[in-house]
Amino acid sequence: MLKEQNTIIPFSHNTARLRPDSLIKLLFVLLCIQLGMHNVQAQKQPDSLVSLQVQNKAFGEVLENLYEQFGIKVAFNASDPIFNKAISYTADQVPVLEMLSSLLESEGYGYRKIGDQYNVYKLLLNNKQDDTEAVAESSIQKRADTVFIQNPVIRTDTLILKDTIRQTDTLVIRDTIRIFVDKPVEGRRSRIKDVRKDVFNVDANRTNGKGVELFYGRNYVNAEFKAGNAESKQLAALWNESLEPSFISQHLGVRLHKCSNKWLFSASVTYLDFAQNFSHNRTIRTGGYYDMDTLDSYYSISGMDTTWFHVIDSAYVPLEESNYSYQTTNRIGMLHLGVDAAYLVGQLPGVRFYARAGLGLATVIYKKGFAFESQAEYEVMDLKDLELSPLNFTFRLAFLARMRLSDELDLVPEVSWQMHFNDLFKDYPIATEPSYPGISLGLVYYF
Repeated sequence: MLKEQNTIIPFSHNTARLRPDSLIKLLFVLLCIQLGMHNVQAQKQPDSLVSLQVQNKAFGEVLENLYEQFGIKVAFNASDPIFNKAISYTADQVPVLEMLSSLLESEGYGYRKIGDQYNVYKLLLNNKQDDTEAVAESSIQKRADTVFIQNPVIRTDTLILKDTIRQTDTLVIRDTIRIFVDKPVEGRRSRIKDVRKDVFNVDANRTNGKGVELFYGRNYVNAEFKAGNAESKQLAALWNESLEPSFISQHLGVRLHKCSNKWLFSASVTYLDFAQNFSHNRTIRTGGYYDMDTLDSYYSISGMDTTWFHVIDSAYVPLEESNYSYQTTNRIGMLHLGVDAAYLVGQLPGVRFYARAGLGLATVIYKKGFAFESQAEYEVMDLKDLELSPLNFTFRLAFLARMRLSDELDLVPEVSWQMHFNDLFKDYPIATEPSYPGISLGLVYYF
């Protein structure tokens, strides 16, 4: 034990000035005293009352800041993703250890104190008691090979027994058909022959049955306009030049039919869409003047006089010229009602060939595109402003094949030609009676 000694140093002008090395030692001592006081002031006692408020801050970051704020050394597994979770926590004037226990339990964790350090561990699901008691610090040194088991693993074997019971019932149905005929033996044999033909003939519906057909097809339209007089030849030429033949016209319909041996009678409802590309270019010139030009000069001598003659040509030069181009697809929609009859002309295994003819009546349901006015200028106008014939009588020829798919279904390809008896336009100086070929594909269901 060193004994404290008091040394009195007289003050004089020689001893009042400190040496540089003594000044450095004095500053170092003052710095150590200041740090010691800060550490003592930073550490809180377990029963100290503290306040903490956290808003949307990482769980691990909150635990790390406890040492700087309250001097609590908290050890946890920083690689666990739960410590990156943002939490919010508020505590007001509670003991330090109570604040730490409440903060950890809010996230499902507890702590154990080992030495001067608080180790964080995951609470078990069946642990209902609050483990807030600090473990008494022991001075016994733990060996390095000591293993602490925190989460016991419990294995449970589940045995599931399933019994499958299968029960099969066999049901046999026998129908007895009795036929009583009060006729001679010859008539009875004839009757039995007819019944067998109807029952065992797989094409009974195709010879004496009913069916419904849904079909879709395309038509090749090339409308040719004819002039009614000499004045309308230019108008007919404009129509024929502006409309292009196309295969974009189409039809969609449904047909009901009745089979009677080799004959097939049908009634149909069809939607017709006539479509042709309309392309026309027009140039309009306004204002201008005549440009005079001398083509040739010659003279004639009569007696003593010479007379000159000049051949002059003139050309009209417009002052303003406008070019217009019209490009669209003219469409005329019709609803067609028709009746027809078909006759069996030949057959192969699974295929029947028919020739069909029929009459129909079509009415216009819509129109759009461009048309030419009937005046001398032949201006371009909207097709809606041109009146069409409201009713059109038609005649149709077709050749078709019915290809068997199943007992109730047939696939029907068809080639047809159809013509209209009425002019397309009403009260118009040119005339056209559309006629066009077409193809279609249908599906027949027998019932």
